[in-house]
Amino acid sequence: MPEKQNSARTTVILAVCAVVIGFYVLVFGLQTLISFETHRWALTAPFLKAVPQTLPTSVASPVQERNLQFYGFGFEAPWKGVAKQKDGAEHSEIEFKPGPIVIIYSPAGQTDLVGKIRGGDPREYSRYEGIFGFGFFHDDYSLYSAVYGAAPNDVWPFTSRTKAIRINTLLVWKLRFGLDGARTIYNIQTGNMRGFQLGDPSRDRSVIAQLFDEQGAQVKILFTSKSGQPGTFPQSDINCVVDSLKPLYSSR
Repeated sequence: MPEKQNSARTTVILAVCAVVIGFYVLVFGLQTLISFETHRWALTAPFLKAVPQTLPTSVASPVQERNLQFYGFGFEAPWKGVAKQKDGAEHSEIEFKPGPIVIIYSPAGQTDLVGKIRGGDPREYSRYEGIFGFGFFHDDYSLYSAVYGAAPNDVWPFTSRTKAIRINTLLVWKLRFGLDGARTIYNIQTGNMRGFQLGDPSRDRSVIAQLFDEQGAQVKILFTSKSGQPGTFPQSDINCVVDSLKPLYSSR
């Protein structure tokens, strides 16, 4: 008799465990899988953990070189004298006599991701609307802001399914975008432009400023140096260029 009672008790316990496990898998299974995957990605791609921060300084170096113009935009530089200049349809390069090199990419060559998705496969766009809500993203700045702001720690097994799917999608994009070798991301806001800085000039060989103006144009600027070594110029030098950047066409 005791054996039958123990057997019945074991059966009940196993049945309860099966129900609990089944409930967990049904309600939290997908989130658990996404959490495991995103944290595993971060082991091989640590930059996924980086999210936009405030620039370490907003001070800008004094202007030394004025009236530099490329692709409909003008800017000034904190380095005196242009040693070399190469102009191209896709990008142009300026090497300054003190050593810094600035590469400006043509806005026409930058992909309008939001426009491409909206005008692409209707089924794909409908899927993104289901993930991010109707209206998707207003512009590319909003898209990049969400992508760069996503991190693996935003997803855990008990995160809501809707949020987990959204963060997973953003992190897939973040993997595709990459940070060009940078380990840090900073927010940039200056005049009529806003965007992101990838990299820290005190630690990285190159730094990229990715900016968006009110008309939707994207300006990408890479800062490096002839020596190719970190610490060649300070953050204030980059601030000088970025703060002075302005479109040469009239705003509507």
